[in-house]
Amino acid sequence: MFCKIELIPKESINEDTKELIWEFLCSLERNGQILKDYKLIQCENYILYVTLPKKDSFDEKYDGIYVKQHRQKINELYECILTPLGKNMESSLYCECRQRTAMEMQTFTLDIDSVFICCDCGKPIVYYELPFPAEREEDHYLTCCWQENYASMDKIWMNCLCDRYTGNQRVKLDSALNKQGIEIAEYMSSRLGYPVYYHLACDYGKSIKAEQVGDQQIHVCPKCGKLMKRVRFSENYEIDICEDCMLSYRAH
Repeated sequence: MFCKIELIPKESINEDTKELIWEFLCSLERNGQILKDYKLIQCENYILYVTLPKKDSFDEKYDGIYVKQHRQKINELYECILTPLGKNMESSLYCECRQRTAMEMQTFTLDIDSVFICCDCGKPIVYYELPFPAEREEDHYLTCCWQENYASMDKIWMNCLCDRYTGNQRVKLDSALNKQGIEIAEYMSSRLGYPVYYHLACDYGKSIKAEQVGDQQIHVCPKCGKLMKRVRFSENYEIDICEDCMLSYRAH
């Protein structure tokens, strides 16, 4: 849901509060209450243009520790008026499943949604419904950083520079980018109690192996060397998974 949030001063404000508003927006993004394509506009009042993953995502009941701190300061100075404007066509509908059997962690260049996909409905999952991605973390900053890094590598590759470094970061199991992502996925799985498959990019070259099974080409797991399992989690969501190594490839 794409929304306008107008900040109306409760009284005359002499100090510059722009930095405080940016901190509020950043904390909302890192808690998953808004997506990363937000804008701050200054006219008669400050106006925020944000995308909410769900209609009620701006509600205080979802606030993490940093959102609470910044919202309290914002509420002392401003009245927040939220106006829905319509659906952001760059964002997907979000998962409403009450129980989940598995998730997949994946993203791509222009993706603004959560990196965690429900394997039951094929839709992204809001961060504030999930545990934090590492010990002693109080928000999803680590996941947001990984997503930005992955998008940067993917964009350089997709813009036809096609250098070996960015290609390897996306494809190689032991690259720094994939190692960080796998660590997040494994930790999330340990907290949730069900598989979180880490999606690997496929270059369809010599480094990615597959075997013919009937009329299908099934990937071979790059970690254990076993044939992966073809699964369909929803009508348009089919992947190859290794249940032992918790890795996935897009089916082809």
